[in-house]
Amino acid sequence: MTASTPQEIAREAVKRLTARKLPPTPENFQTFYHEVAGTRPLKPFPLENLRQIAQALPEATPAQQRFKSQFGKAVSMHSWDDLERVLSQQLRNQSASTETLAPTPVALAPVVQEQERFPPELLEQMARIVGNALPAVGNDDRKVVELADELINYLRLPEQHPPSLRKLMADFAFRLSFVAEEQAAIRETLLKLLHGVLDNVRVVNLEQPWLQKQLGALIDVAQPPLSIRRLEDAQSRLKDLTRLQLDTKEQMIVAQNAMKETLAVFMQRLSETAANSQQYQQRFEHFAHQLERSTSLAEITPVLQQAIQSARTLALDSQRTGDDLGGLRERAIQAEAQVEQLRLELQRMSDQASHDLLTGALNRKGMAEALERETARAQRSGTRLCLALLDLDDFKRLNDSWGHLAGDAALQHLATVAKTALRPQDALARYGGEEFVILLPDTDPDDAVEVVRRVQRELTTQLFMSGSERLLITFSAGVTQMHSEENFEQAIERADQAMYAAKRAGKNRVLRA
Repeated sequence: MTASTPQEIAREAVKRLTARKLPPTPENFQTFYHEVAGTRPLKPFPLENLRQIAQALPEATPAQQRFKSQFGKAVSMHSWDDLERVLSQQLRNQSASTETLAPTPVALAPVVQEQERFPPELLEQMARIVGNALPAVGNDDRKVVELADELINYLRLPEQHPPSLRKLMADFAFRLSFVAEEQAAIRETLLKLLHGVLDNVRVVNLEQPWLQKQLGALIDVAQPPLSIRRLEDAQSRLKDLTRLQLDTKEQMIVAQNAMKETLAVFMQRLSETAANSQQYQQRFEHFAHQLERSTSLAEITPVLQQAIQSARTLALDSQRTGDDLGGLRERAIQAEAQVEQLRLELQRMSDQASHDLLTGALNRKGMAEALERETARAQRSGTRLCLALLDLDDFKRLNDSWGHLAGDAALQHLATVAKTALRPQDALARYGGEEFVILLPDTDPDDAVEVVRRVQRELTTQLFMSGSERLLITFSAGVTQMHSEENFEQAIERADQAMYAAKRAGKNRVLRA
């Protein structure tokens, strides 16, 4: 099939490069691209060199100024024809006058040399960018690692030749593009594989609601785009549940062992009882024969005494067996009760681990964990951490007029709208009642105010429906920056004061503390 689109031509060019085992340099790629397309390669235009020459041209006289302007315009247009025309015209003018075309090479050389030098700070930053790009795409491709090392070493030399530097940069960028594309495909495939495994586990464990919730949380976290905050949040949510699962497993093992022991003792006692019953049966049959043969009271008396003694022994054995089995049964019941208690606790913690059941936002425990992580991150990176306290306006009147179910639905609506309007790094938590807290990492106070106002604007565009009625719900908010030397209570107190100031100012406002 003949390649027709640029993408198809590029793929065919890469295939030919690979088949002929040629390095994927820009020059080789350009050659095969034009070979596949059936076109002629464009003649390279030395833009930078000609610009340097244009800057070095003299402009002492009007004629020199005119020539320099025409030369620079031809260079900016990348036009060989215009350059030829300008130079030809200048040569004709030179033959008719004594004006010099250009300064001597001795004067021009230092200018060109000065233009080709790169600032050392820029070269070092470029070297760091190249070095930091490798971990992002993986170090499995030996060729891209070699190109990166070669480019970094060249950037850190005392002097660089611009054409050589451009070639090294082009080779590295070309190879890096293939590696980045491959890594993106690998990440996408791994996520699909993870989703498939989680879905299968969830399907075969429908009878375990707590496991369903954990798997659902993992599936949500594994949705692109991935972020370290979402992964840390999932890790925190599952930590307590994992510990409780281990405790449950240990208790289930204890319960199973108790049941096994009970069954073993029961079988042993049953066997002993059967054996004893046979022995007693034979003994009582012997007593019966003796009684049949007895002809006097003297002969009957000892037989009756032995029979009574055997009956007492049988009763004691039966009672002891019953006591043993009863004790084992009690142990089994206690172990089973402990397992059931742990199962219920696991279910409760699964529901209430870090998220509010009504709104799906973080609860206070989840907020505390997120705050601890973001505070530590802000201290490490030297960035700012802000928080906002939100309170629904006229929430009591909403409850009184439309009922508590409508009030709950309004809280759910606010949380849903806020999640869509907030940035990926922000965290929403229900602080209590109709109050919510938003953590805003890497954000200065003015930007934090704008983020919360964006939530307000989004809330006005998505009206809340209570039955068939459309209701406009609003909130007032206070925003403040957390300082490294203070705790959460001190920061939330400032935000609370700003929030009440917003309510006094007319509600549906965001004020900065």
